[in-house]
Amino acid sequence: MIIAHPTYQDYVLDTYLGWREEGRRCALLTLIATTGGSPRPVGSQMAVCEDGRHVGMITGGCAEAALVHDAIAAIDQGSDYIERYGEGSRFKDITLPCGAGLDIHFAVTLDDDEVRRVASSRAARQPAQMTVGGFVRHYRPAGRIVIVGQGPIVIMLAKLAVMAEMETVIYSPDVMVADRLTNVRTLRDDSDFNADVLDADSALVTLFHDHAFEPLILKAALNSPAFYIGALGSKRAHQARLESLNGHGDVARIHGPVGLDIGAKTPPEIAMSIMAQIIEHWRRK
Repeated sequence: MIIAHPTYQDYVLDTYLGWREEGRRCALLTLIATTGGSPRPVGSQMAVCEDGRHVGMITGGCAEAALVHDAIAAIDQGSDYIERYGEGSRFKDITLPCGAGLDIHFAVTLDDDEVRRVASSRAARQPAQMTVGGFVRHYRPAGRIVIVGQGPIVIMLAKLAVMAEMETVIYSPDVMVADRLTNVRTLRDDSDFNADVLDADSALVTLFHDHAFEPLILKAALNSPAFYIGALGSKRAHQARLESLNGHGDVARIHGPVGLDIGAKTPPEIAMSIMAQIIEHWRRK
């Protein structure tokens, strides 16, 4: 499995807890209400450390520096509060080009055990929630992409998944894939595949030119709650695939040829088209 540690993070609690374990004072900022065209959805969060380190984004980059400054001040003051930024704010020198008004809760008195509870639930792939400033913030498990296949598209797709903060589980018979990625599960035959990795927050993608590995894996996917199933191959190969799987579930769930039709030709382009299609389905859940 590859774990993402990007500069930008949508989910910030693990980083927050890491700073707390260092003995640092921290603030958790939550966007609890908006007016106008907010660049980020309600519930977006930032974690700010007393030394200025921060992760997450609330204003899309327009006012993050000011938020970090105010968060450090809140840490020093030791009290939680809600502040308005943008339209209707008392701060005339902080403007948002989008014209939005943002209500942001600054939490500096959080119970670490409560944050750990949420983080533990999410790590166990269970939904969780936490109340901050009267706002209930829901946390869903991380998206997971299960990639089964061989060749450079596997490598490219895994790297894109990390950038999107999605977990990856990779099965491959390919030595090149194992050399380029960490924790690749060896696939000698289809019996090596464990369908237990497929839950409601998982996507499965098969990336084989030789489709002999596919039937058992796709049957398992069709019997799972996976939110997305995709398979590499031509339209002709996909039609043959659907015919062979007839009677084993709703074969219309299988996207093939896999990926959005953007005219992709190269492995990076194909991987991007697949990632875009997965995100499209993930965000509609």
